[in-house]
Amino acid sequence: MRGPLRALAAATAVLALGLTAACGDSGGVGGAQDAAQETAGPGQTVTLDYWTWFPPEATLKETIGAFEKNNPHIRIRLREFEAADYQKQLPLALNGGESLDIVGVQVAAMTNTVREQLRPVDSWQAELPAGWRDRLNGQMVDQTAGIAEDDTLYSVPMGSIGSAVMYSNAALLTELGIPFPGTAAELRTAVGKIKKAKPGVTPVVFQGDPFWQEEMLFTIAGQTDPKLSDRIAAGQAKWNDPAVVEALKSYKSLFDDGVVDTSVLSLKGSRPAELFNSGKAAFLVDGSWQSSLLSASYREANKIGLTDVGAGAFPVVRDGGRPAARGLAEGGLAIPKSSKHVAEAAAFIEYMTLGDGVSQWSKDLVLVPALDGFTVDSSVLTTKAAREGYQAVQDVIAADGSARNSNQAFLNQVEGNTILDVLRGQTTPEKAADKLQVEWASGRYTQK
Repeated sequence: MRGPLRALAAATAVLALGLTAACGDSGGVGGAQDAAQETAGPGQTVTLDYWTWFPPEATLKETIGAFEKNNPHIRIRLREFEAADYQKQLPLALNGGESLDIVGVQVAAMTNTVREQLRPVDSWQAELPAGWRDRLNGQMVDQTAGIAEDDTLYSVPMGSIGSAVMYSNAALLTELGIPFPGTAAELRTAVGKIKKAKPGVTPVVFQGDPFWQEEMLFTIAGQTDPKLSDRIAAGQAKWNDPAVVEALKSYKSLFDDGVVDTSVLSLKGSRPAELFNSGKAAFLVDGSWQSSLLSASYREANKIGLTDVGAGAFPVVRDGGRPAARGLAEGGLAIPKSSKHVAEAAAFIEYMTLGDGVSQWSKDLVLVPALDGFTVDSSVLTTKAAREGYQAVQDVIAADGSARNSNQAFLNQVEGNTILDVLRGQTTPEKAADKLQVEWASGRYTQK
């Protein structure tokens, strides 16, 4: 478990700053001590200092306001940071003795940076409801614990992000009588209709950047081998495993069959989303962080002219396969050792991960909540396509797939461009897989 999960620390560029924690206590090693607890007297109010980078401040203020209304003896003092700045400021504050009660943790990027200053969850879980773990997605909790070098749970995950998933211009599909495709064959049929009826619209777009090719490859591979990328990262499978070769062939078949045009590979960064948002693309393949597009109010606020957006798992390419995506636990909530109000901090974390707070912060649709059985408020998703789409994305990310466990050095220097060579017909899947294995085995890309 730990091998692939530790590699999550480099899963995305925004999460990979590689900060180093100062020496301290990591639940058994000497260092910072737990602060003594303070007890509020009758009628007294406890103020909790809460630092985070997510959700947006406006969303958090509304959520905090509702919590304080239900808990009049607790006040939350919020400080919000930009994501990259937070990765610098939180370790400095904790290691410098700042007294904080609740902190958001970027699970992949920050757990091992700050864990020595955090209380392990098992040291305060008595303040949570009995059976609290059973109410959260087990894979998300396991990922959050497994990313720690000592396999200890230091934060409770709010939710997860995942990829690859697919978004649709639902209004266009309705106009052309096209259902959301569940298989590559259905997508090929949809593409044919779109090309004929709307020649100015690109049927399918996604990023041609090298890093994105891994997301596509292991989404497709995961349809028949859900844990393949985990096993490769853990050294339990090789890059030239027949499953990788077959996945490369399946990915290339989308281009060979005309489902995706090779010109898509020239699209970089935000360009695919821009085409989709402007109505110039029918399907956008991206990560679940694009689910805000399902919200009519979000589209209106961001001047996106699409009248309806749907979503779902990426169509099944492999025979006998099922929908798949790789997930990444995110938005952990932790209690620092410096907190003098553990019980009150735990009450807020319970509210944000198990209670009514979930329905409030989740309206931005950035994370798929860890709370099992969660349903987004009907006021957020106002169309059938949006509601069914978000549920489909939620289901595929909550399923037992691989972690988004990119080795950034290997991905950027070897893997991404090698996959692109296959898609452009410049090498065979077999030769590409052998090259990947040789480079991987060289030891030049070992993650610390």
